[in-house]
Amino acid sequence: MRNAGWTRRMVTSVLTVVATAALLVLLPRAVGTTWMTVGSVLGRVSLPWLGALAVVWIAGLWSHSFVLAASLPGLTKRRGLTLSLTGSAVSNVLPLGGAAGTGLNFAMTRRWGFTPGAFGGFLAVTTLLNVVAKLGVVAVALALTPILHSAGALPIGRTGLLLIPVIAALVAVVWALASGSAAAAGGRGLDRLLKVFRRRSTFATSLPELRHSILRVFRTGWISMTLGMTAYLVLQLALLWLCFQVLGTSLGLPVLITGLAVERLLTLIPITPGGVGVVEVGTAAALVALGGAPAAVAAGLLLFRGFTFLLEIPVGGVTLGIWLLRNRRRTGAAVEATA
Repeated sequence: MRNAGWTRRMVTSVLTVVATAALLVLLPRAVGTTWMTVGSVLGRVSLPWLGALAVVWIAGLWSHSFVLAASLPGLTKRRGLTLSLTGSAVSNVLPLGGAAGTGLNFAMTRRWGFTPGAFGGFLAVTTLLNVVAKLGVVAVALALTPILHSAGALPIGRTGLLLIPVIAALVAVVWALASGSAAAAGGRGLDRLLKVFRRRSTFATSLPELRHSILRVFRTGWISMTLGMTAYLVLQLALLWLCFQVLGTSLGLPVLITGLAVERLLTLIPITPGGVGVVEVGTAAALVALGGAPAAVAAGLLLFRGFTFLLEIPVGGVTLGIWLLRNRRRTGAAVEATA
């Protein structure tokens, strides 16, 4: 059984690497351009502009640390930033790496003295906030594009049809949080659904308990969570806008918001680490369909993902190395003190 599990993981890893490489190699062709043309556009970026983009990227991560700190009472913003960087570094390099990143964050919070229950509440709150934030960006994108009458805006009829399920999902989340009976009813519905697949579940009891733990954290930290998440999304949009401005390409606000919405949604698909390949191809195709020039869109999106995905790996890896070194020193000092 152990060998079978190892073989399955190896096959999954190889297939993931192959799929990621194929998607990235085919990115220019998918939007009607070539790597040579994309490379010439990317060559316009100067070192000072890269530094400016890095400042916006770091500011976004710092804003998100307010959300993490408020989601786990007692967690400092510096440690919240550490959790964000190290978790992203691990999840961005491993197939289905979200679980590995979560495991690392759990170990770090335990080392800082937080209980498993506190981390469970933290995980529930941050996951919910991230999903709601991504759905919120989609709702804003779908609502604004026809109102602003951009040349690349989606047709009003089609936009309305897409907006309905997004709003329905947001309403369902708010309803479950606002009403204990709604959470219990939703849990019973999930239990019945999973019973069709012959899987036992206890959502009827676990969802109301999860609701209580989430609301307990929200009551004390909702202001920091709201402001932090809003600032993070605004800075992500600013980073996307700057990536295109640096390359001499101007896209309208509705198109940029739609691109960010597509990118946020595609990161929820755990086919490849961090959605790499899937996110680039899907978002680039959407931006080109909305009127963007293929080479400029591919280049700008690669520059944006270079910060929001690729740069997180070495920065998070260094952060993890520093944390491990400090942890080892503290453990050694504690052993010497008790000797």
